Amino acid sequence: MNMQIKPGAGTAHVKTQSLVCGTLVTTDMKRARRMYEEAMGMECVEPSSGLMFVREKGHKPGEAKHGQPYWVLEVREVADVPVAQEMLNHWGFEAPSQAAVDEAYEKLSANKAEYGITRVQKPFFRNGSYAIYFVDKDTNWWEVEYRTPELIYTALREKGDQFVDPA
Repeated sequence: MNMQIKPGAGTAHVKTQSLVCGTLVTTDMKRARRMYEEAMGMECVEPSSGLMFVREKGHKPGEAKHGQPYWVLEVREVADVPVAQEMLNHWGFEAPSQAAVDEAYEKLSANKAEYGITRVQKPFFRNGSYAIYFVDKDTNWWEVEYRTPELIYTALREKGDQFVDPA
């Protein structure tokens, strides 16, 4: 029997609780960890050689998660990165204000060599957000972004679908 379910019909083929992780690679785990902890304020753990998990600070086992959604990045060490990442394939951090984005730009620009950052773009406004992008030596793109209250993800989700397909 062929069961087809339309998107949004309420019954998913795969039963999940939440989106929890994404994966990226590095050619130098120590350099990457230093950037994640010192430059980005993340928490890291290396459960085995060549594997690291990175998450936001503020969560302890048994306590409520600090932010929602809650992400853990899985970092794998590789010999080389044969295909460079593009800007559209980036990892984003939410900033509390435009001033925080400006401060991130200044600090990351001043410490590029220290953290293996190859490029930091100047802050800019686009579609209601204010952001910078930067690239690490592994060609991973990162975004530090401030969104106006009506454009934060929870507000957009509450508004629901706004696009109507003309077809």
